Amino acid sequence: MNFENFKLKKGGNAEPLYKQLAFEILKEIETGVIKPGEKLPPVRSLTSQLGVNASTVVSAYKLLETRRAVYSRRGSGTYAAELNSSKDSFPLHFKDEDEEKNISEGINFTASSLPTELFPLGEFKKALNEVLDEEKGAAFGYEDPRGSLPLRKTLAERKGVNLDNVQIISGAQQGTDLIARALLTYGDTVFTENPTYGGAVSAFKSRGAEVIGINILPDGIDTDELQRLIPLYKPKLVYVMTYFQTPTAYSCSLKKKRRLLELAYEYGFYIIEEDNLCDFNYSDKEILSLKALDYKNRVIYIKSFSKVLMPGLRLGYMIMPAAVKDSVIRAKFQADMGSSGFVQLAFDRYLKSGSFDRHIVKIREYYKQKYSLMCRLLDKYIKPFADYTKPGGGLSFMIKLKIADPLKLKTILEEKGIFITVSENSAGNNKAPSPVKLSFADITNEAMEEGLREINLILKSI
Repeated sequence: MNFENFKLKKGGNAEPLYKQLAFEILKEIETGVIKPGEKLPPVRSLTSQLGVNASTVVSAYKLLETRRAVYSRRGSGTYAAELNSSKDSFPLHFKDEDEEKNISEGINFTASSLPTELFPLGEFKKALNEVLDEEKGAAFGYEDPRGSLPLRKTLAERKGVNLDNVQIISGAQQGTDLIARALLTYGDTVFTENPTYGGAVSAFKSRGAEVIGINILPDGIDTDELQRLIPLYKPKLVYVMTYFQTPTAYSCSLKKKRRLLELAYEYGFYIIEEDNLCDFNYSDKEILSLKALDYKNRVIYIKSFSKVLMPGLRLGYMIMPAAVKDSVIRAKFQADMGSSGFVQLAFDRYLKSGSFDRHIVKIREYYKQKYSLMCRLLDKYIKPFADYTKPGGGLSFMIKLKIADPLKLKTILEEKGIFITVSENSAGNNKAPSPVKLSFADITNEAMEEGLREINLILKSI
């Protein structure tokens, strides 16, 4: 194979290089120049031949893989696939609609879910089969809006709480939305950390609430600012993520947690504690939820399994104060009449077997190594151009760049097939440049280094 004859256009209105390269390789496969099963050149070799960045080649190969024109073998390389020209096969040519950017095609620092190879398919399949064998058709009946009773019992026992206060949900977003429906009316005020997760802000605003952002510090929400603003706005809810917050990756200190609870008890507001990432703790520090300290029942605890397990399961749960549970159950019934009972019963089996706890140990060790590599690479490539902290856990870093316009960097990177998140200060009042969030949830070690190296080169030039 000789790729040196490829005509790749740079600059102007030309397509991104990785898309041009992917199309050239696809033509070679279609015309039979590259035979089915033939190995494509290693990334470094093709980079040298074409005089492009390694990220261009990596992104081109990933784009071809999404079109099923090539396939990869771990530790071996990338190979041409046998194309099927039938109407059911993938399109052999890139159509106009395919020209839209697809973040799965490049080096992706935005993904927040586990790579599919980490999904515990065997163990969960066993749980599914056990439910089918024992429950048969009954596994597919309507489920109580509160959730499967066996699963609720298991979760209540694991958390040491009253069964009646456990509500099964389809994820953290639904949990936040249910609380908004159940507790908020037009004109109510909600405090959130700033910056925070935009989906939660949208849920509160959809109920006509005013959302006020309270600055978040490296040890958690600014409780001094919170105390000053509470008498003025009288919030009904305060929404926080106590561990590895999105997007900052900050964690709330024990001192801040206790002060936050004191304020809730004094002023009578409820706290929504969203917990998606506490399982990704790579330090020796103890994980202690706000709910575990809450002796007056002012915390609504929301836990999703989307980040730590398989997002398509759509499973999570809430622990609610007794005073709000009836309103939440009514809201849940109106929303979807109950999540899949079959999946809930299987997940209950999966929990009881000990498979979930073993899975947590496995992925924590996997991501601890990813986290350590990310720390080293940030120090190597990004440190001169940005401020950042090392959170000791989670799946991402927040980078405060020393440039005025992070969106410019984002645009340049997208043209090279590298994708980052520029976080919005969606809750309100911060005029500082938006921080950049870099996730390492689903990225290879090689792509991680290549992407950060490319960011380094761009930051040197702007």
